[in-house]
Amino acid sequence: MRILVTSDIHGNKALVYLIRRTVERENVDALIIAGDIAPKAFYTLFDAGFRYDFYSPFPLRNKKAVLSGAAQVVEARLDLLGYIENPGLGLNPTVFISKQKEKLGQICELLRAIDVPVYMLIGNDDHIVDEDWDGILDDYGILNLNSRTHMLGELKVTGFQYVPPTPWNTNNERPESELSQKLDNIRGQVDTDTVLVTHGPPMGTLDVVTSGLHVGSESVLQLVKDKQPVFHVFGHIHEAFGSARIGGTICCNVSCMWTDWFLRGYLLDTKGPSIRKIEEEVSLETIGSLL
Repeated sequence: MRILVTSDIHGNKALVYLIRRTVERENVDALIIAGDIAPKAFYTLFDAGFRYDFYSPFPLRNKKAVLSGAAQVVEARLDLLGYIENPGLGLNPTVFISKQKEKLGQICELLRAIDVPVYMLIGNDDHIVDEDWDGILDDYGILNLNSRTHMLGELKVTGFQYVPPTPWNTNNERPESELSQKLDNIRGQVDTDTVLVTHGPPMGTLDVVTSGLHVGSESVLQLVKDKQPVFHVFGHIHEAFGSARIGGTICCNVSCMWTDWFLRGYLLDTKGPSIRKIEEEVSLETIGSLL
């Protein structure tokens, strides 16, 4: 069985199109996305005469090309790349979350076209309440991994959405003591025939941020050491994409670089088991063809 795993697309629909193409090209049997699905970037567009200018706290690659053309074309490009329009100077959290829900539905609609099971975990930058998240995924036939287990052939796929505290006070952050308690809800489901999917990494494995600090979870690490799932898949820390081992468990940080329009992930093969890195860039030509 071949499973495509990725994470942290942050609303970039161009990456979703690459995911769909990769599923078809690689003859994939299932897709797992380990959180941070909805957009987190917001922007204000300014008309500057014969061109447009742009404000966002998040960088925009190829800014001149993206902002060229008619306003509706520019707005369509920004939507495709995972940016939410914010006409005012201050961000309204209620409006932002409402737009996250709308964009999540659009992404699920694109993923519904894939003719394989799709498993999805909420991330810390998905500021959608659990009931709304559950409803949207149910509407589109996406398999919800939030502290749940599903069968995939002879394997179990078990998810855990909570992460240690960050400086940004995002969703589903919990202190380590509470993480350990919440892991009790899935601990009995994890064994050597499990693909464990967490949003955050285990402490000390593929969890180093730019400052050099390790920011993974001790409780998740202990679970992996104790239960030795065949694969452990996670994202969250974009700087730490790659693979490693904890005992007999193959660990993969599968986070994308959504602002660089870069799909990243791994192809898991249950025979062996083995993994193969997937990396593919979205070009301006590809973006143009999707509008």
